[in-house]
Amino acid sequence: MAERYDVIIVGLGPAGAAAAMELCRAGAKVLVLNRPPARDKPCGGCLSLRGLRALDFLEPPAWVSAHAVSRLWIGLPGRAPVEYVSASPGAYFVERGRLDAFLAQRAAEAGAVVISQKARSVRAVPGGFEVTGPDQTWSGDWLLGAGGAACPVGRALGLGQTSWVFAALVEERPMPAGHAPFLENAALLEVGAASCGYAWAFGRGAVLNLGIAGLTQRDQGGSGGLHRRYGKFLARLGLPPGATPRGAAIPCPDRRRPRLVKGRAAVIGDAGALSDPVLGEGIAQALVSGRMAGAAIKAGDLGLYQRRMEDTLLRDHYHARILGRVIDLAPGLFHALTRHRPGGVELGFNWLRGELRPGDMWLALARGLAGRPPRLDPVRCPYYISPQVRMFHEG
Repeated sequence: MAERYDVIIVGLGPAGAAAAMELCRAGAKVLVLNRPPARDKPCGGCLSLRGLRALDFLEPPAWVSAHAVSRLWIGLPGRAPVEYVSASPGAYFVERGRLDAFLAQRAAEAGAVVISQKARSVRAVPGGFEVTGPDQTWSGDWLLGAGGAACPVGRALGLGQTSWVFAALVEERPMPAGHAPFLENAALLEVGAASCGYAWAFGRGAVLNLGIAGLTQRDQGGSGGLHRRYGKFLARLGLPPGATPRGAAIPCPDRRRPRLVKGRAAVIGDAGALSDPVLGEGIAQALVSGRMAGAAIKAGDLGLYQRRMEDTLLRDHYHARILGRVIDLAPGLFHALTRHRPGGVELGFNWLRGELRPGDMWLALARGLAGRPPRLDPVRCPYYISPQVRMFHEG
């Protein structure tokens, strides 16, 4: 007979770990199936300040915030990049593998049973679900899919489906001495490097994280086009080709009401296609969705998770998606505006710091054109900080 748990979580990235900790701290019996990774997950490792605040409940170690980013370069193929320095950091560069290991350790310390096996199949049974691995089956009352874009929970139950997917190439290499003065603890974003996407260079101390991402629904230049675009980006940076970059898929919501819940099952993080549709940031969104889903299970109704996500993160992503399309359609104009209207770049930092939500961006831009400062709140995105059950009953 299958061993039974209150909740089974498939995947132990930021979303799965956050959900496990939320549930274990409430006394739930939680099983997490963590597929043994062949290699570290390819990731830019950018954690916004609002995302760092979402980690506060864990009292994260100092290394998480060691590489603060307040310096940004905005580039465009064939044009000199524009430099902007904000008065305070908007994001932090973290080593993704180290962060995942820290979160997994905290989930285990909270009481989650972590088994290093891949979930091969998922099926609904009376009173819950059964999840089958290579040589064992487990049953649970509730089920959360946190296994990334290819999570079997989403595939089996038809959840987290989206057409807004970025194809990405990522690599890391030692920081070249000649680039350190410009890129150490700084970010370069080159708009227009990919079709409906961008390329980046993130300086995490002595490490340079490089990558490119473009929408899969847009032509990237035929077979191998994204690789060729990435090679040209490296050449513009004066960098030689390195090791073969690793591929990744970054799923983002493509409509206002994606389906995240089916009965007593839900998808969170990348399995729910919840990454930011402008920058592709997913760590912060994964943490928030995991805690919200855990809180909804504690309340006995995953429908609360669906509704709360629609009222907060997904509403913000709706506006962010529009902003992203504007930038994608006119990258040259966006680049020119960053040079002549640097206050618009600061709005991006306000967004990353949680002082401004994407839906507020349009009014902030209008006020900027009129020579008036934006209306900021130190915490415009409170759900990043405390996505607890009480929040489901606000307003």
